Amino acid sequence: MHIEFEISGGYANIDLTYRGDTDKLPPETANKLLGLIESSRVLELQQSEIAPGTAGPPDVFYYKLIIYEGGQKKSLSFNDATVPDQLKPLLEFLQELAWERLRKD
Repeated sequence: MHIEFEISGGYANIDLTYRGDTDKLPPETANKLLGLIESSRVLELQQSEIAPGTAGPPDVFYYKLIIYEGGQKKSLSFNDATVPDQLKPLLEFLQELAWERLRKD
C-alpha cells in the first residue's frame, strides 16, 4: 500500500508531507499503520461526506490523504472542521511519521 499525506495551515502555517509504502516500513510500524487504516474505515469514506464547505478559521489545518491499494486510488481532502473522529488516530500517526522523516532529512 502506498500512502501520500499532506498537512498544511495552522497559526504556524506548517507544510508537512509523508509519502511511503507499507512494505518498506519496519513491520511494527507497517502493522500499526495498516491497523489504523482499517479501523478508521478511511477507504469507505466519500469525499462528499468530508469536503470543507468554507475556508474555516485562520488556524485550521488542511489535510490531503491519498492511498493506493491494489490498483485502486482513494483521494480525500478535508480540514479540522470536517475530519471524522474515526480518522484522527490515523492522522496523528501519519503526522508522527512525517515529523520523523523530516528530522532524518
